[in-house]
Amino acid sequence: MAFATTNVKSSVFGNQRVLVGDWTGDVGDAAGTVEFAGGRVYLAKFTDQDGTAPYQIEIPVKVTITGSVATVTVYNQSSVTTGRFIIVGA
Repeated sequence: MAFATTNVKSSVFGNQRVLVGDWTGDVGDAAGTVEFAGGRVYLAKFTDQDGTAPYQIEIPVKVTITGSVATVTVYNQSSVTTGRFIIVGA
C-alpha cells in the first residue's frame, strides 16, 4: 500500500489555513507528499492511530516552499492504515 491521503478537508481557522485528512502507507515505501496552498507552514503533524501501535511515534516530515505552495514530504517508518494529519499555515 503506497502512501495515500483520503477525506482531505481544507478550512480557515482564524487567519490560518488548515488542511486535515487521513493517510496510509507502508514501511519501506517511497516518501509521500501533500501539497498545501500557503507560503508558510507552522505545523505539519502526521500520526499513526492504528489500534495495534504500541505508542504514538513522530512521523518525520520535511516542508519545501516553492512560491506560494508548500510541499510536505512524509517519511513513513512503519506500516500505517489509520493515520491522521493536520497542516496549519498561512
